[in-house]
Amino acid sequence: MTTEIITVNQYFNYLAEKKLMGSHCPKCNTIDLPPRRLCSKCLSESQWKELSGKGELKTFTAVYVGAKVMTDKGYGRKTPYVFAVVQMEEGPSISGQLVGIEETNPDTYHIGMKVEVTYLKTETGKDKEGNSVYRWDVGFQPRS
Repeated sequence: MTTEIITVNQYFNYLAEKKLMGSHCPKCNTIDLPPRRLCSKCLSESQWKELSGKGELKTFTAVYVGAKVMTDKGYGRKTPYVFAVVQMEEGPSISGQLVGIEETNPDTYHIGMKVEVTYLKTETGKDKEGNSVYRWDVGFQPRS
C-alpha cells in the first residue's frame, strides 16, 4: 500500500504500468474499484492497494453497435466485442472488454468463468507534434 493521494490521473498511470490498483479503507476494510479517495462505505480517507487481477465473470453482453473508439478498432455488426463485469478476488467488481475469446461464439465464455486482467492500449488522438496519444484500459481474458 502507498500513501500517495488517490486521483484518476494516477489510476491511469498505474494502468500504464500494468498495475491494477484499487483503494482500501483502513477504517472499515472496504476495497473500491475504480479507486476512490474517500471510502464508499464510511467516507474515511482511503489508500492505494494493488489487486491480484484475478476474478470471475459475473455478466456480459456482446456489443454490435459500439462507441466510436471501438468501431475505429474494427468492431461492428459483423465483428462484435464482449463487454463484461468481473468480480475481483478481493471483492469489488469492475467492467471491461473480454478478450481472448471468440466474440461471435458464446460457447467460448460463460458466467462464472475465471479471468485475469489484461491491459488494453487505445489511441485517443495526436499531440501537437503529430505523435499518437494513448490511454490504457482494463480488459479481461480467460485464466490459463
